[in-house]
Amino acid sequence: MANLSANQLLLGIDIGTQAVKALAVTPRGRIAHRASIERAPRHPHPGWVEMDTERDLWGAVLRVIHDLIDDGMAGESVQVIGVTGMVPCLTPINGDGKAVGPTILYSDNRALEELDWVNEKGGLKETAQAVVPKLVWLRNHRPTDFEQIRTVLSAHNYVVFRLSGERYVDYDTSSIFGGVFDKQKRDWAVEMCRSLDLDPALFPSAKPATALVGAVTAQAAAETGLPRGIPVMAGTGDTFATMLGCGVIDPGDGMVAFGTTGLLTLTQRPLVESASGPHFDDGSGTASVAWVANVLSAGRLVRWFVDVLGRKEAFGGGVVEGSPYAKLEVEAGRVPAGGEGLIVLPHWLGRRTPSPDPNLRGAMVGFTPSHTLGHIYRAILESFAYNQRQTFAAVRPQIQRLVATAGGARSRLWRQIVTDVLNMPMEYYPAASGALGIAFLAGHASGLIADFNAVKRDWLRDPEISSPDPVAVASYNGYFEVYCEVEAQLTAPFEHLARLATA
Repeated sequence: MANLSANQLLLGIDIGTQAVKALAVTPRGRIAHRASIERAPRHPHPGWVEMDTERDLWGAVLRVIHDLIDDGMAGESVQVIGVTGMVPCLTPINGDGKAVGPTILYSDNRALEELDWVNEKGGLKETAQAVVPKLVWLRNHRPTDFEQIRTVLSAHNYVVFRLSGERYVDYDTSSIFGGVFDKQKRDWAVEMCRSLDLDPALFPSAKPATALVGAVTAQAAAETGLPRGIPVMAGTGDTFATMLGCGVIDPGDGMVAFGTTGLLTLTQRPLVESASGPHFDDGSGTASVAWVANVLSAGRLVRWFVDVLGRKEAFGGGVVEGSPYAKLEVEAGRVPAGGEGLIVLPHWLGRRTPSPDPNLRGAMVGFTPSHTLGHIYRAILESFAYNQRQTFAAVRPQIQRLVATAGGARSRLWRQIVTDVLNMPMEYYPAASGALGIAFLAGHASGLIADFNAVKRDWLRDPEISSPDPVAVASYNGYFEVYCEVEAQLTAPFEHLARLATA
């Protein structure tokens, strides 16, 4: 990288569930400009999670790019654009490239009957996150919309399309659409599509995540303010980008993502070997990454609690030290481990791990008059850690290093709680993010970054480290057992509730 120009920039865009973020980064890892905006999905019916494709995806991207330019980013300095985002989402478009209805998110549970049909018809074992059952749901319930669909994309693929005019899905996103992609052949499984009565032509060409699939079109240049012709990478889902962005790239590296959805992953092979995708399971039986835990409602549950119950009125209408989060952080920090007998289940949108159960929901057990908002807030943070621990023990011997990342990891209290529940030290790099990771991958794909290890060695420095507190560890050992008991005992009542709600 000795000949790199000081004004070269890599543009990374992250399409998140709660926010869209963008970074302009030099090939040496210095963040030159940053921008973000918050918006959130709609829930028009119980279990439904969707976004307005034009407003919440492309419109939000336009806003962050304009903010970067307003911050002084010179468009002509941008050498390449990488886009990552929440996956898998159903973002269907028509022949003219217009969105057909809303984008249906990974956490949407409207298509449970269709999921059963797809699994039976195709001999599959897909979960509710898959795109294909949602596509079948559109066919069954909104046939007029279904007939208009010409291409099925995910959220970040749609943004790549709006930037470049090219319709592609990267290998990794294709592989989690729902059993219709052959990971070893790197192509759509035509016979499986036909067995599900789906036209294979609905699924566009699959490309490596690192492929430069096109360039900023004249129309996109006019809308974004960027110069025409900037190369655009195919991109990939947010988990791989987030792992890159926090330096979890070598075997033995573990990641705890404190995002809208919470994740725990373990790197098993050097990520450089699977950079083009599929990143996690290429069909060879030697996955690069082990999926350890998936908590659908992590930061989402925290945000809901703060929005509904953590406003300043709840604190007597006084000033809330900058934000309700800061006040609740202080209050929860005064509460001992275990919330003095308060247990929360975080399964707002169902449970993914340790085993999928879309009928499980959130719950609070052990509530007494002595419990305060601080107790509840702490119990919510603890519930995330308990759900992670349910699958952590199986991989604990393989993890040599654990890294915290994503928005919720800014909370020292939350990081300490997870450290104590898992009983393992954890690193945190304030600069880390999915936008940083996808910018790095774009730089690597375009040849501006030759050394894949640079993200871990040069881009990320001076971590904050949390260490287990032996007293808290002992307390959490007992409370974790109670958490598992409560979850097991409530499984049947939640199934009953689901039947009643459906009726």
